[in-house]
Amino acid sequence: MSWKAIDRYSKDYIELQTKDKVRFYKTPDSVLQKQLEVFDTGQREEVGREPMWKEIVESQRVFAERAVRWFLDTQVGARMAYNHYFGKPAGKPAPKKA
Repeated sequence: MSWKAIDRYSKDYIELQTKDKVRFYKTPDSVLQKQLEVFDTGQREEVGREPMWKEIVESQRVFAERAVRWFLDTQVGARMAYNHYFGKPAGKPAPKKA
């Protein structure tokens, strides 16, 4: 079903930009890093209030470490191929069709 989602989302993405004039922006890494830090602070506070929270978070961390490491080690980024074949940097809006 992944291919169906990719097909639908990519079509919707183009329609939102062209028909509805929606603009998409990448969240800056500095903002994402701050979100992680704020989450960590809240998580530490929750562990103090709810003992089971620590067990749940540790279980999720073990899974995420294994799963994300696999993903990062085995998935090839698409940016180079996209730029090679389409001659424009990925992430920039597609040119408007007349």
